[in-house]
Amino acid sequence: MSDSEFSPDALRTLIRAGAWIDRPDTKKAAVHLLTFTKLPDQPGFAELVEIVQIPEYDDGQDIQVAVIRDWAAVFALPAVARQSEDDRRLLALAESLITGQPVDLAANIAVSGHDHALRIMEAMVIATGYHMKYNLTPTARLTRYAQR
Repeated sequence: MSDSEFSPDALRTLIRAGAWIDRPDTKKAAVHLLTFTKLPDQPGFAELVEIVQIPEYDDGQDIQVAVIRDWAAVFALPAVARQSEDDRRLLALAESLITGQPVDLAANIAVSGHDHALRIMEAMVIATGYHMKYNLTPTARLTRYAQR
């Protein structure tokens, strides 16, 4: 796919849709992390994404989704090194979820912002398969902490 065929936000939506109809839950969690970063905005990213038509999905209607076929190429993009420190941490966690290779959690969950921390918590709920049973709801305490 070319970089100009879909906007980065449209691409994020299609990638999320592709992950949610696919297995395993760790892939869904990795996509959850990846699509929060600025990597889908970078040149070359869209070329690693394939648009797929799913015929007669669920309600009998065709749907369009996007899938990443070569995750190693995504994590090898030069743009990864240009991401913010917090985004690089999310990408390291996403790569671990995709490959099954261990990652230093102490180094990669220590993000500086509330939104990044929430995204990591959500990804862990998704990866464990409990996303259908639990919702993460920000509490007043978490909101006060985020506003400091």
